[in-house]
Amino acid sequence: MKFSALTLVASLAFLSQAFATPAPQSDPTVVHHCGGEYNLKCPRGWRCCGPIQVTLGGTCYEGTTGVCPL
Repeated sequence: MKFSALTLVASLAFLSQAFATPAPQSDPTVVHHCGGEYNLKCPRGWRCCGPIQVTLGGTCYEGTTGVCPL
């Protein structure tokens, strides 16, 4: 069996790219709503800001105190 250097290099390049592909992460832009018609609560350690929309209620932001962003 004869292996050429080109075949070996191409195989290594392919494998290195396959292992370098980043794993999918969870979506960091998840929005929690609070209040509204279902009287939703924020997770522990978050605060409710709003209501921006009457049907959705407010939006939860990290931290128990602070100024609500616009």
